[in-house]
Amino acid sequence: MEKTIGDEKKFGIWAVRSSASICGAAQAWVKRDGKPEMFDTYEEAASMAESYNRECYSMYVHYYPKEMDLTKEMDMQLG
Repeated sequence: MEKTIGDEKKFGIWAVRSSASICGAAQAWVKRDGKPEMFDTYEEAASMAESYNRECYSMYVHYYPKEMDLTKEMDMQLG
């Protein structure tokens, strides 16, 4: 049986900036070279998010591992 995009699970890192920040509240996928960073397992994403949280200089920004909706991500890249 052939695998489709809907069959695959990918995980990313969700960045959340607090409304207490001087820049205001925001949420978005962490990107590298203009594309969301993707991981094959939740554990990989969690490990990287933990690393980002340790190195983050702002108390207003936090990183979380999160499952990605690949169909929505593909629509965003095409649009």
